Amino acid sequence: MHFHFSIPSSVAFAPGTAETVGHLLRGFEISKVLCIYDSEVKKAGIVDRVLASLKASKLEVTEWGAVLPNPTDELVEKGALLAKETGVEAIVAVGGGSVIDAAKAVSILMTNESPINQYDGINLVKNPGIQVIAIPTTAGSASEVTSFTVITDTTLQKKMVIGGQNVGARIALVDPRLTIGAPPALTASTGMAAMSHAIEAYLSVANSIPTDINALKAIELIYHNLAEAVQNGSDMTARTNILLGSLLAGFAYNSAILGLAHSISHPLCIYSAIPHGFANAAVLPYVMEYNGQAVPERVKDIGLAMGLEIKDLAPNEALTATIDAVLKLSRTIGIPTLKDLGASRDDFEKIALDSLKEISTIFNPRNPSKEDVIAILEKAF
Repeated sequence: MHFHFSIPSSVAFAPGTAETVGHLLRGFEISKVLCIYDSEVKKAGIVDRVLASLKASKLEVTEWGAVLPNPTDELVEKGALLAKETGVEAIVAVGGGSVIDAAKAVSILMTNESPINQYDGINLVKNPGIQVIAIPTTAGSASEVTSFTVITDTTLQKKMVIGGQNVGARIALVDPRLTIGAPPALTASTGMAAMSHAIEAYLSVANSIPTDINALKAIELIYHNLAEAVQNGSDMTARTNILLGSLLAGFAYNSAILGLAHSISHPLCIYSAIPHGFANAAVLPYVMEYNGQAVPERVKDIGLAMGLEIKDLAPNEALTATIDAVLKLSRTIGIPTLKDLGASRDDFEKIALDSLKEISTIFNPRNPSKEDVIAILEKAF
């Protein structure tokens, strides 16, 4: 037996923990902070609570609220320029995966040369960036605890996956209160992104005992709470369990990496402008069906973690039941098909070719061909 397991962040998980950020940074003898967020988080009033904590601790705060979904290299370069001009010593990221990814990329450019594009890959970032305090407001990406940042290369029209020991946030303040009231569509999209992380980490060829434990618990928590969180945004128990499931999925995939669903979702986002969570959710059942031919027992484990009555079923029967349950969950919470999301069949060949080049494909339990990926896309359409 051998494995490597790690996460880059120290984690505090509790209601109200986000409001300790000012005191925390003062303890690090930080005086100048860049607070990164997006307009929706600002509109919801979440940023104001964090800013109040920072200012109460007499920190000099520069605000940057320009982050958009699927952050680009151009956006990150602008953020890094602002951070350098204001001489900040730490970054506080308040938002979903796009905001936290942008913050991690800005941090990299504070101590490593521009452009960010040269770091596409693993362990290419040589110097630790300034510290990032990640405060997630969605239960989905788990970027707060992973050693990866995903940034869109506007020239090559692809999503770069920048990873390694110098990429993660130093501290994650994971506060379930910040997810209360998130819109149903956002809850569904990010929740299924977390489910995809857990399932793909469990099926990855780089899985290990610690990643399996975290992935299966994440699957259990998400499956049993996501529909309630979507239907009742103020249910604190469901929100807490989904956020915890997302976090544990991050623990799992940071070491096990992911698989073909994520490889397909990246070019889908580029060519069709589909949100990451919806792209993953749309193709996940059909990728599971494809991979189940190689690892049916592990797909059965996923079904058992979901609480399905499949213990005595043959692996192939359990495979069908598990996939049907994932598909039913997606339909229950309103995950659209690729057709409804605006994808075009004309792009399927380009998406398939690009997905074969994605790093996650290396960790998929089956080695797909272009035709395999196109067949998955057709089923998801």
